[in-house]
Amino acid sequence: MGPDTAHHALKRADGSATFSSKLFTVLAGVNGPVDVQRRDELPEEAAIEVNIRPSSGVGGPRERWLESIVAAVLRSVLLVHIHPRTLIQVTLQITKTPSLPLRGAVKDIAVLPPLINAALLALADGGLPLQSTIAAGLFAVLTTDEAREEPSEKELAGCKSVHALAYNNHGDMLLSESAGKFDLEGWEQIANQAEESCRAAMASSDEDGVVMDGTDSAVPWLRRELTSKAQAAVAWREAT
Repeated sequence: MGPDTAHHALKRADGSATFSSKLFTVLAGVNGPVDVQRRDELPEEAAIEVNIRPSSGVGGPRERWLESIVAAVLRSVLLVHIHPRTLIQVTLQITKTPSLPLRGAVKDIAVLPPLINAALLALADGGLPLQSTIAAGLFAVLTTDEAREEPSEKELAGCKSVHALAYNNHGDMLLSESAGKFDLEGWEQIANQAEESCRAAMASSDEDGVVMDGTDSAVPWLRRELTSKAQAAVAWREAT
């Protein structure tokens, strides 16, 4: 099992996708490369603009902070030098949030993985050039000191700490944001678990079913999504 995803959810965007986890649903739309205003133009690479819209109300400082983090992650993945003096616009609409009240910092960290995963799927749907793929995951340390991947609302509301991490298919860490009480040893344990989980989500066909402690540690949902998208893109060749 993996998250619920769908491609090309928007008709007027170059690329779009929806991503639904246990806690959040995010609708992502991508346009670009498009013309950029001269004041935002970069001479040797494309500029990246991320706009995050909350589920209700208007965006504020919280959304601006999230936008800066998501933009930094996407910049490390996109081949921005291919389209200099242009703009890549990414719009992320949060359509579902947890029903239980969460502490502000915990909620901010928890929404990062869905935002990043939705943005990547939309970029792939739009055919933007990527130098690598990425997967992001959410981990919470419960009051029992157990590290739980993709925690439930109840677990997240009462957890000791929460961690959002993202890795590319080469094993490089591209995101690490945490909130709560934890020590370095505990963080390193979470980081190792997150790396294994993220890389398993991107596993190639000969790496599917990564086994840890005798059970499947993760389902390669991202690999399946990208493979399905690539097959659909060349389906016209088989029909001719």
